[in-house]
Amino acid sequence: MPTVRSNPGWLRLLLSLALVATGGERAAAQAGSVSTARIVTLSAIRTGTLTVGVTSGMVQNLPNVIDGTTNNFPSPVVVATQWNLNPGQTVTVNLMAYFSVPTQALIGGATQIPSSRIRGRMTTGLPVAFTPMNQSAVGGIGTVGGSLRLFSQVVTGINKNSGRTDNLDLQLDLVGFPALAPGTYSGTLNLRAVTQ
Repeated sequence: MPTVRSNPGWLRLLLSLALVATGGERAAAQAGSVSTARIVTLSAIRTGTLTVGVTSGMVQNLPNVIDGTTNNFPSPVVVATQWNLNPGQTVTVNLMAYFSVPTQALIGGATQIPSSRIRGRMTTGLPVAFTPMNQSAVGGIGTVGGSLRLFSQVVTGINKNSGRTDNLDLQLDLVGFPALAPGTYSGTLNLRAVTQ
């Protein structure tokens, strides 16, 4: 009987081929696998903007008030209103002037001058003639009896990103008002825009 010698080289080669064949089957089985889809929800929101600025006339002075007449403030308040809005959600931009406490538009010592004695006009807006600041709020902006709507601008697709600059002229109406004692009378007028 002939002797069979084992050849370690052939054995190694056969073992290597068996391992490669097995790994290849695993790789082929993994190549077509697909996971379950996962959903990521995306959202981006661009909010509208609405700003009001005073470019000049922020401080108004009447150096020589005369009793029993109408006193014009010497320079207009120049108001710049800018907006970037969605016309599908906004119909108008309204600019409001108002005093927080209508009975105390100007105060000097014990004397209180009501907002109805402060008159405003905006020749490019709604009150083209001097009008007392005794209206009500618009869109929640202003005070009852202490407000004046200066303009109401319709917002469309054409002017949805736009603005305007207007002059607000002011008067202190002392016709029929008791004579003022000498002194300084001061107050704060608020300007604010609101959409509707």
